[in-house]
Amino acid sequence: MNVSPNYNGSLRFVPVVNPRSSAMIWLYRLQQRLSITRHESLAVITLASLFLLGLTVRHVQEQQVPPLAVDSLVAQSVADTAAVGAPAPATAAPSPSAENPINVNTASREALKALPGIGPALSKRIMTYRSTQPFQRVDELERVSGIGSKTLASIRPMVRVSPPADSSQ
Repeated sequence: MNVSPNYNGSLRFVPVVNPRSSAMIWLYRLQQRLSITRHESLAVITLASLFLLGLTVRHVQEQQVPPLAVDSLVAQSVADTAAVGAPAPATAAPSPSAENPINVNTASREALKALPGIGPALSKRIMTYRSTQPFQRVDELERVSGIGSKTLASIRPMVRVSPPADSSQ
């Protein structure tokens, strides 16, 4: 520190600050304006830094996963956990799809109910119709009361028609 005379003749200690260190100048000015010691200023800077770090972490965590995606991920993990813990039924038929179409002439009532737009009553009507006359084409499903062109269009990729086993002889 340098010693410089004050206007009243007393000596005043002026700290020597490296002009290249703007952080030190900033810290010195902060100490003088707040009338705090060097240790107190370091504590204030540390607390402010930790506060800003906390805000940054919170911001990053909020931006990582949108809330709706989190809800769907939680629901999916709960479903996966439940599926792992519960034994699968031995006689469960695979759900109908374009890769795995069901034969409407031999499908069970449960398999028919798995089709979109087909409920218990409609599956019963399909079974009643096919018991009197088996389906020859998928389009014949429109003959069943309750199946219109829209329903047929939605289930067409998931169904197929092949003759029943007893009629092939």
